[in-house]
Amino acid sequence: MTELPPPPELARSIPDEPRWVDLRGLLLSGRCAVYAGEDPEAGLIARSWDFPFAAMAGKPPAATIRRVVEDAIKADDFKAGNSTSSGEWHLLIPASSVKEVGEALPGWRWRGVTIHRFDRDLPAAAPSAPDGAEIRLAPQGAAAENLKLAHLPQALRDELSIEYVATRPMAAAFVAGRPVAFCYAPYVTEALWDVAVDTVEPFRRRGLAAACFEALAWHMGRDGRRPVWGALDGNVASMRMAQRMGFRSDIKLVSFIRPVSQSS
Repeated sequence: MTELPPPPELARSIPDEPRWVDLRGLLLSGRCAVYAGEDPEAGLIARSWDFPFAAMAGKPPAATIRRVVEDAIKADDFKAGNSTSSGEWHLLIPASSVKEVGEALPGWRWRGVTIHRFDRDLPAAAPSAPDGAEIRLAPQGAAAENLKLAHLPQALRDELSIEYVATRPMAAAFVAGRPVAFCYAPYVTEALWDVAVDTVEPFRRRGLAAACFEALAWHMGRDGRRPVWGALDGNVASMRMAQRMGFRSDIKLVSFIRPVSQSS
């Protein structure tokens, strides 16, 4: 196996652009395993230690792609208890590499991913909360704020309890003293941050997730970082939410997908 520089150093060779926010953010976090063939400049893959997710640049050899999946299987990435709410393992790739990855992973399905740029000015001040709610900012993450999550659905509670997620910048909407909507930044680069939002079902369609996003966008914007939104093609709700929040479609990527199961 080719000896590679530490992940944060590898990130420097990739442009700090919306299309690369997940890959660069993952590399900069250092919480990943990195794979490449004999010629690393041909392409590389970073596999997250925290999510059922990997991201690719360029066109690494088929053997490298398969090795990533083999290591993910050994690490139980495809076991339901280790997955997040999506119930799927994703390999995010450039659209130009579909043929090569498809040949390396026969039988896998793939879907397009639309990366959205933020098309508005960053918030100049912290937003006001919708009626009946309170928005709290947790710059050091939910762990620092000691948020109580026992009332949340299991999948969301598991996601927010991941050690890495629990230390990421986050905003939460509280109703009756309990957090019910969230926005956090799973991946952060020098100029960008990836948006993740979720709301407990009884509290949706009240503007709570949007208020959380505005609060975190204001906080991250003070350091000049702009938000990026990624959505699987066909996820109409995510696409519409992105448009309402001020994002516009920018570039297409592809995600190769394998469902998780009760066994590896």
